Amino acid sequence: MSKEDKIAKKEAKQEKKNAKAQAVAAKAKAKADKQHAKNYQKFVNDTEKKNQKLQAKAAKDGKDFTPIAIPAIEDYQTKSEIKAEKAAHVAYTKYIKKIEKKNAKAEKKCAKKGKPFVPIAVPTEEEFVNTAVINNNKAGKIVLMIILILLIWFLIYFMIMFISYQYNPMHNGDETTTASTEKAPADFETYSNPHEITTTPDYSIADAKLYLKQVLNDNWADLGYSSDPSSTAISYNNRIENVNGADCYMFTCGGKTFAVSVKLSAAYYYHGGEFTPITFNNTNYLFGE
Repeated sequence: MSKEDKIAKKEAKQEKKNAKAQAVAAKAKAKADKQHAKNYQKFVNDTEKKNQKLQAKAAKDGKDFTPIAIPAIEDYQTKSEIKAEKAAHVAYTKYIKKIEKKNAKAEKKCAKKGKPFVPIAVPTEEEFVNTAVINNNKAGKIVLMIILILLIWFLIYFMIMFISYQYNPMHNGDETTTASTEKAPADFETYSNPHEITTTPDYSIADAKLYLKQVLNDNWADLGYSSDPSSTAISYNNRIENVNGADCYMFTCGGKTFAVSVKLSAAYYYHGGEFTPITFNNTNYLFGE
């Protein structure tokens, strides 16, 4: 292929690329114009409703009515459109400065080497915006393509996993159960506690009566007796009551009521609706001194 053919082929390719870019830009512009017309019509409808309310209010108050002006569609801009236009203008200004800086640097270099200087073409603001739209469109297509590839990959992966699960089960529950039942049961020695039980036992009524006898012998004066009543009759009341969290045998002696814990851990004197704890000092009866 000759040099002229290569140049012609390159130019044809560039023209095709330019035509495609123009088509994309035209499509983007048509979409923007459609959205602009929709926004403008909404603005007109809202403004007319406001004017009607303001006119009715002015007529009611007897004031002059000044309607809100409605601009032509080509003069109307939404806040987002104004913001986008400002952003595009700022970006274009930066781009122009960047090209001018590159051209100045290239011109200086060419002059130093004695070569002809061919500056980088400076696009118009409209051309710059159209190029940006095309680049954004390409970036969007690339992102969508990546997402589509990932979705296809996940779909294939889950299909393979599903098929493998259906036809190649990894474990068989019956085989595991059979294998475990065939094992001989483990033989463990029966546990026995070598320690003696040290829990306080429940004493008999006779032991409790002896305990109370010792208490009466040591505390008869404090309990309001005129003499030691321990040698007199102590009667068991045939009932057990819970006093301060402990089960107690209930006794009567000399018209007074007493309670003795079945564990012989405490004795109580009942008077004034309360149980008062009492104790002993000697061991004449308990230990047979």
